[in-house]
This record gives sequence, structure tokens and C-alpha cells, in this order.
Amino acid sequence: EFIKEFGRGIPEQVGAPFPSRHMWLTSVVLDKDENVYVADEDLHRISIFDKEGVFLGKWGELGSAEGQINGPSGIDFDSEGNLWVVDAGNNRIQKFTKDGKFLSAWGQEGTADGQLNHPWGIKIDGKGDVYVADWYNSRVQKFSPDGQYLMSFGAPGSGEGALRRPSAVGIDDEGDVYAVDWGENKVHAYTQ
Repeated sequence: EFIKEFGRGIPEQVGAPFPSRHMWLTSVVLDKDENVYVADEDLHRISIFDKEGVFLGKWGELGSAEGQINGPSGIDFDSEGNLWVVDAGNNRIQKFTKDGKFLSAWGQEGTADGQLNHPWGIKIDGKGDVYVADWYNSRVQKFSPDGQYLMSFGAPGSGEGALRRPSAVGIDDEGDVYAVDWGENKVHAYTQ
């Protein structure tokens, strides 16, 4: 049953007088207070609403310096209430307070283990480990909270367990990893 909708696309131009308008929404996550955080890839920002749809604020600025964002895609909260942002255009992961204060960043462009190529989805597990859907490298990578590479799931190709443009990742209570394979329109599950 449909409940409600909020926020709108920006009509004619960016910068319309309505702060709750969006361009290209890529991810949504709720904090512990049930406030709704939305990543907007085109406007390079995070918008925040309460669960009734009232606009609470936004943060984010286009750029490549620490704390700046270029095309945020996936977002997720850790157990401490920090918001992790996949900074797809800068091939890195950034951690912020829920109010947008920069805390840390890691990642670099490439194809080697631990490197990223247009990362997309993200999930933080109960231990704080970070799982990233690495879009153009066609794999999911697992990192420690400080960005140390731990392992990968999937690989480019078309065989069993192979991925073609993973876009989202989830973790179950047993630690199994689920990856949405955008290119093949299916979900893969992996054990650790």
C-alpha cells in the first residue's frame, strides 16, 4: 500500500528555489531516528528528511578534496551513526557524521585488489567492515573500516558467480554476501 512521497525533481534548472528538489537519486538509508538520507548523484549532495517528508537539510559540495563529493551513489550508516558515502566520481569511500562533517576517506582508481573503478553500492556489517559494489571492476570488495583490503567476491565474466556491473550489496546475519548484478539482472550470494 502506497503511503507517501516527498521531494521532487528540479524543473527547469538546477538551483530552483526549492531545497528539497532532486535530480538523480541513487540511494536511500534511514538513521536511528528514522530520518531519511538520500544521495543525489547529479547535485553531488545528501538531502535529509524526517519520516513525514519534511525537508531537514542537505550537505555536500562538488569536488575531489577531502569532504567534497563527485557523484555520490551508495550510502549506509555504521553502528556508531556515521554515514558512509560511495564517492563514485572520485573512486573512493568517505565517512561523515550524519550532519556532513568529514571524518575520513580511502580508495583510489584502479583494477588491483583494493582499488575501485566507479564504485556504486555499499553496506557496513555489524563489525564495521565495509562492502563495496565495484561497478566497472565487476566485483564486490570487502574492506576494514580504515580501508584495508580484505577480500573480493565475484569477478568479471559470465560463469557461475561472475558479475557484470554490481550495483548493490547486502549482508545476512550469517555473513553471507548478496550482490545485485545489474548487467545480468540477477542476485548472487557468496559465503565468506
